[in-house]
Amino acid sequence: MYRLGVLKTRLDLDRIHAARRVIDPIFLHTPMYQCDALGRRLGCTVSIKLETANPVRSFKARGTELVASLLTEQGRTAVVCASAGNLGQALSWSGRRRGLDVTVVASRRAPVAKHDRP
Repeated sequence: MYRLGVLKTRLDLDRIHAARRVIDPIFLHTPMYQCDALGRRLGCTVSIKLETANPVRSFKARGTELVASLLTEQGRTAVVCASAGNLGQALSWSGRRRGLDVTVVASRRAPVAKHDRP
């Protein structure tokens, strides 16, 4: 939102730093590469983060780490999501790490590789 020459955003550095403290480091240190060709084309520096270089192969784990942490802080013991892919895998990882019972509802039409992934 733009108001009276000031850009308003929901981004909050304190919340970002707090989230980093509860996210498994395996999801924080995925490699980043500078993409010179795209940067030249766009006239800026472009970095590409290799999100597939973590156990669940997705950026979604950082979000599920935060959500699972908040749920356990609230005394919750279980969580349910509908996913046939990365979200379910990420939530399972985060829930297992914190002792949450996780139920992932997936379509029968989801790829077998997704159903079989631990």
